[in-house]
Amino acid sequence: MKKRQIKYIIGLVSFALAGIILVQLLWINNTMSENEKRFSARVFAMLNRVVQKTERNEMALMYRLKPRNFKRYQGNSNRRNTQMDSIFNELNKQSMEQMREMTKSSPFGKELNKVLDHFDNMQSMMDRRMQGKDQQLQSMHQWLSFEAEVKQLPLKKRLQLSGLEPILMAEKRNFNITIPMEYAVIRPDSNKPAIASSQFINDKTDATYKAEIFPNDVLGTSPKLIVQFPGKQRFLMHSIQWLLVLSLLFTLIILVAFYLTVRTIIQQKKLSEIKNDFINNMTHELKTPIATISLASDAMNRTINDSASGFTKIIKQESERMHKHVEHILQMARIDKNEFKIQPEPIEVNEFVQDVLENQKLRIEEKNGSSQLKLSEEKLHIEADRDHFANVLYNLIDNAIKYTTKAPDISINIWKRDDYAFISLADKGIGMSKDTQKRIFDKFYRASTGNVHNVKGFGLGLSYAKAVMERHNGDILAKSELNKGSVFTLKIPIAEENFDNK
Repeated sequence: MKKRQIKYIIGLVSFALAGIILVQLLWINNTMSENEKRFSARVFAMLNRVVQKTERNEMALMYRLKPRNFKRYQGNSNRRNTQMDSIFNELNKQSMEQMREMTKSSPFGKELNKVLDHFDNMQSMMDRRMQGKDQQLQSMHQWLSFEAEVKQLPLKKRLQLSGLEPILMAEKRNFNITIPMEYAVIRPDSNKPAIASSQFINDKTDATYKAEIFPNDVLGTSPKLIVQFPGKQRFLMHSIQWLLVLSLLFTLIILVAFYLTVRTIIQQKKLSEIKNDFINNMTHELKTPIATISLASDAMNRTINDSASGFTKIIKQESERMHKHVEHILQMARIDKNEFKIQPEPIEVNEFVQDVLENQKLRIEEKNGSSQLKLSEEKLHIEADRDHFANVLYNLIDNAIKYTTKAPDISINIWKRDDYAFISLADKGIGMSKDTQKRIFDKFYRASTGNVHNVKGFGLGLSYAKAVMERHNGDILAKSELNKGSVFTLKIPIAEENFDNK
């Protein structure tokens, strides 16, 4: 993994973590706001109940302490009304009798009497209505007189008679408000408390919860009941303490996991670089003794007899095989370091594949195997590195020979489709499972060979082939089935396609 990729990953994950933390903070803030709204709703409901009960107590006190005054006032009022009504009724009665006497001598007396009767009926109806209005006015006058008399009492005395403090404490328990509460009743004229709890702070800015203690007073301005909760914020925080603890815990776990992941990635990158440097240095150092062994075996083959030439031949073959493995390791190290260079040249696919297969026919025949080649109907020209492209074909043929429990049977087919040349190599070997097919192009991965015990290698052949085909703007595809064989298909653009020579 490149440094730039690691930086991108760290940046993206850091951005995601910051977003998660921000969302959690907003969520906690919204929860706090909702809890505060519910708490405020309970407090205002409590204040409303306190005001209602206080006024009810005061009204009951009015009738309990002042019954005589009301009866005396009501009696005087009734007597005055009765006297006025009797005088008015007498005058009204006399005038109506005089009118009736005057109409007797009139030729329209009968019709006039009907009009007078109608007038009497209307007068009676008006009297009844006025009597109801007069009763309402009397009641209002009584209430205003009492309120004026009560307001003359000291506010503290009035609140004590109404039982404000016991009602406030009782309703606090009824509404399940468990945190400490401070309260005061503020005078309307001086903004000073008439009564207050011991820890109440008379701060105008902290009057969130207030209500008029006597809202139905007609005369003057009603005093205000104010309650304070010094421990409200602590109470609200306590209500979401588990949410805060879990949020902090999981956020901490994510941060620690992210830190360990980044540290592991960096360590693995360093180890990978050390490994690649070691492999690169080791393979360079091995190339010299391998070349020396090969030269020594050639020299020995010229000087020894025929009976010993078989041993020198084995030495030669093994040194060449070791040299091929070292080259694979070198090439993979170069690919990892982006130092893998190719030198493309024009190649005719049919001729090139024929030459490669001809070089491998001896190995196939040694295993009593067979090979078939089907060429394309037209010549296909590509731009490719001759050595690397040949190594890809050699690797595929070598795998077809090794991974089989019987004589190898290899079929190679060449064709053109669209702007690409295709080369497929099919065998009838042991095949691969679906899980194995997903990993065969990974470095150092070797498939399980079942009953085949003589297969040797480093698991670099197919990963090398994949890298070579990608560098040629092509691809390699695999299709296999257990115990039925495998088919590898090479796809490479023909010469007219743009070639990326990196």
